[in-house]
Amino acid sequence: MWDAVLRTQKQPATAWRLVAQADHAALAGEMAGKLASPDFPKLEPEVIEAIAVHDDGWKQIDQASRQKNPDRPLSFFEEAPADIFQAWKGSIASATQIAPIAGILVSEHFCRIARDFSRAATTPPEIVQVLTTFVEREIAQQEELREQQTRDAKEINLLVDVLQFFDLLSLYGCSGSAENVEFPQRFNQKTFRLYRESDQCRLQPPLFAQPTDFSIKASKYPSRGRETIEQISVLFA
Repeated sequence: MWDAVLRTQKQPATAWRLVAQADHAALAGEMAGKLASPDFPKLEPEVIEAIAVHDDGWKQIDQASRQKNPDRPLSFFEEAPADIFQAWKGSIASATQIAPIAGILVSEHFCRIARDFSRAATTPPEIVQVLTTFVEREIAQQEELREQQTRDAKEINLLVDVLQFFDLLSLYGCSGSAENVEFPQRFNQKTFRLYRESDQCRLQPPLFAQPTDFSIKASKYPSRGRETIEQISVLFA
């Protein structure tokens, strides 16, 4: 699933439609709010809000990146490590203001990503150390937040899976990928797949009560001095 998104980020082009990280996250939250699958756990409002703000820390960094790179936008895969860590911390802070469980979910989301990067053979040792320190500090903060809510570790891990599922679903919709993909998460012992069929995405098993058209704003890039906003629509069935 990640590879399908990554391939779209590496395609050569002379013009792009740019979706901000925070807008992608808001789309993920909207999708989670319309979930109608019996295979998923019940999502309470603060969990849906956590999904919707899980990339809020990218707002300033996205804006600065556009100013520094006027001719070609950087993928979030290409941002400087310092900016990535700043975005992660800002996103966790935004979620923590919603509720303890929201802070836990977003924190653990980024801890999972940090652990994956730290295990990659291509990650420099100095970055591995920074990633390890980040995870250690977040785990300590999570322990404090866990005492302020009632969910156990199993419930929390399942909800982090849900966040990461909708993160990927939204990324796929924003990326413009035309590949058929399989999600790494499993719910109720089921694997979920997405099939691209012409102008719609078919999910199997289905997630929504009826075909649902989601839209997200995107800006044309480069802007040539004037930002142009348009709407990208993706139909999920």
